[in-house]
Amino acid sequence: MEKLELNQSLPENIDPSCHCSYTNFDTQLKLPSHPTSTANISRKFTALQVTIALFLTCNFVTFSCIFYLLPNSRYGATSQAIAVSLLSILASIAVLLAYWAFQSLHIGLPAIQQHERQEKLQERSVFDLIPLPAYWINSELKILAVNQHLAQAQNLHTEELIGQPISFYNSNCHFLEFIQAFFSQPEQTIYKELEIQTDSSTRNLLIVAQKTALENTAILIEIDLTARQQRETVLRESEERYVLALQATNDGIWDWNLKTNAIYFSSQWKSMLDYSDNEMNSLDEWFYRIHPGDVERIKMEMLNHLSELNSKFESEYRILCKGKTYRWMLSRGIIIRDTSGEAYRIVGTQSDITNRKVTEEQLLHDALHDALTGLPNRVLFMDRLSHAISLAKRRRNYLFAVLFFDLDRFKLINDSLGHSVGDQLLIAIARRLEKYLRVGDTVARLGGDEFTILLEDIKDENVATNIANRLQEELTRSFNLSGNEVFTSASIGITLSSFNYERPEDLLRDADIAMYRAKATGKARYEVFNTTMHTRAAALLQLETDLRRGLERREFQLYYQPIVSLKTSAITGFEALIRWQHPQRGLVSPAEFIPVAEETGLIVPIGWWVLREACRQLSAWKIQFPEYQSLVMSINLSAKQFTQTNLVEEITEILRETNVPAQSLKLEITESVIMDNAEIATTMLFQLQSLGIQLSIDDFGTGYSSLAYLYRFPTHTLKIDRSFINKIDIDSEQFEIVRTIVTLAANLGMDVVAEGVETLKHLAQLKALNCGSGQGYLFSKPVDSQMAAKLLQEQNIVVDTIPI
Repeated sequence: MEKLELNQSLPENIDPSCHCSYTNFDTQLKLPSHPTSTANISRKFTALQVTIALFLTCNFVTFSCIFYLLPNSRYGATSQAIAVSLLSILASIAVLLAYWAFQSLHIGLPAIQQHERQEKLQERSVFDLIPLPAYWINSELKILAVNQHLAQAQNLHTEELIGQPISFYNSNCHFLEFIQAFFSQPEQTIYKELEIQTDSSTRNLLIVAQKTALENTAILIEIDLTARQQRETVLRESEERYVLALQATNDGIWDWNLKTNAIYFSSQWKSMLDYSDNEMNSLDEWFYRIHPGDVERIKMEMLNHLSELNSKFESEYRILCKGKTYRWMLSRGIIIRDTSGEAYRIVGTQSDITNRKVTEEQLLHDALHDALTGLPNRVLFMDRLSHAISLAKRRRNYLFAVLFFDLDRFKLINDSLGHSVGDQLLIAIARRLEKYLRVGDTVARLGGDEFTILLEDIKDENVATNIANRLQEELTRSFNLSGNEVFTSASIGITLSSFNYERPEDLLRDADIAMYRAKATGKARYEVFNTTMHTRAAALLQLETDLRRGLERREFQLYYQPIVSLKTSAITGFEALIRWQHPQRGLVSPAEFIPVAEETGLIVPIGWWVLREACRQLSAWKIQFPEYQSLVMSINLSAKQFTQTNLVEEITEILRETNVPAQSLKLEITESVIMDNAEIATTMLFQLQSLGIQLSIDDFGTGYSSLAYLYRFPTHTLKIDRSFINKIDIDSEQFEIVRTIVTLAANLGMDVVAEGVETLKHLAQLKALNCGSGQGYLFSKPVDSQMAAKLLQEQNIVVDTIPI
């Protein structure tokens, strides 16, 4: 608290040996101009009386102030400083007065010298030495004397105030009532706190009134308490805000005395732990209840703060409540240091953050686990896989394996029974996988119907394959899901850490490659990864890259294989077949790149290019050969292309661009494409038929044909797959199948085209069965556009009897 500094030394131009007199106290107190010895002695005795009175009064007032202020704790250190300063100053004044009286009575001092000294000090008031506003008044409420502090506060000279009524200085009614009452009461000393209102401000004053030895006079001293009370108000409001803030946040307070090691816990602090006020009163009890896993860390953080390594103490920890359960707390604290910089206490707060911690833990769990099955997700699995790779680098004999699961026919189950049943199946599979794993192994769901298993610290490859076999057997058992008995299986890819992987992504990639190899070789089985698989996978990846570049660089071209009427041997149309002229590898077979294009989705832009280019060529031929206006172009439509929502609009636009009549276009669609979603396919086929486009079922007989749907489809042609034609001349069963297809088509009013006609015997058999058209190497192999134009120009087909 701010201290009031008082100057207790006398002004330099005052001789301590001189005596002092009051200025203009009253007429009877003035010194005569021409002293005589008798009058001089009388005045000396009068001055002595005044001095003694002032001495007693000042001392009494000083001690009264001290006894009033010191016990009153609400005034604080500032008031105590004022009191002590008053004692010092007023005691000095009393000494000066006594000394002046003594000097005045000293024998041998001429009267003229006494008078001269009085003349020099007549302009000075003893009150000027008092560092607070002070004035001497009589019972008539007239001002007898004032000091410079009071005069300066009023912006007046002392002479302007002396002789004036007290109301001239202070007209406050409460003040005047207090002065009047004081003179009418027997008390010698009275203290009064007053609130003085002015035009611009409010002042809080402590008035100390002390009657003097001179009858009907009193000395009044003013102590301005305004600044102190303002500071106390600010402090009180600050304390109230702090208390309200703590109550609003439900924080507890702790205060640790570093000198005595005593600690204070607030009621709220204790209630957080379900303890009453008379419990938990020592530092040891606090640290004893902190969780063993946290206590050493807390002590170290506290020590770091004491050592000034950290600017503040802040720590989260678990603490044991009275009910034997742990709760999470956040404790904050700061060191309080004395003027020498030595820490003597730490004050802090404690907040209950249990709910926040639970939420954080839940969020962390959700971030690392699959929401549906509760299994670790990809992020957590990859983290554990990274840890396993690190272990394998440090320990020479450490071996682990990763199993990559993908359910077989899950899409069929999901689509037929609904996503709810599909989710139930995934959850049930997760529980079975967990059941048959070893302690320390990790099973995770990567997404969809893909699961992975990390088998750590295994002896050899057989451990991984045995677990794969056991899990395969477990998955063969039926699942009862919402009243539905469901069976499923999984294709599993296995990879081992013996390949010295550096990144978990590479290991998971190879397990995925092995899994797809298992699917490709029959499903419901496992494959162990080897470098050959990786080489093949890398080749496929390169092929995909080259496909994309080939599409951009227009490396594809169309070949055309004629479709011939078996009755007239005339060319009725062509089938457009794509070829890829690779800049390094040369001509790439469609059997190699079409599956990759299907898998990557590149088949869609490739398919649109084929359709546009074939229609453009057909339009050119019709202009070049007017006699072939009925020529039909057959184009294969891929499964992905058939499911495009803008299929009809895109085909319509291509026909318009190339000026090809719709009836000159025949789209070939496989059975499997149609039967995957028969209802949607039927709607799409009718839309295409409404445009006038012809439709053909390609490779008929090789898929799961449905005669119930076949008559409903608006198709015009059935194409018999080459697998039936190859042995038609030597295999009676194949012959009968072809006969059945031809008869069925005739009954349904459809045309028939036989693929793979390569020998004269094939041709003879098909003619005998009344097959309408044929296509194959017997007539012509696929040729480029120029050679196809030559065939049209010759207007007949020279049968090539050499089988290919």
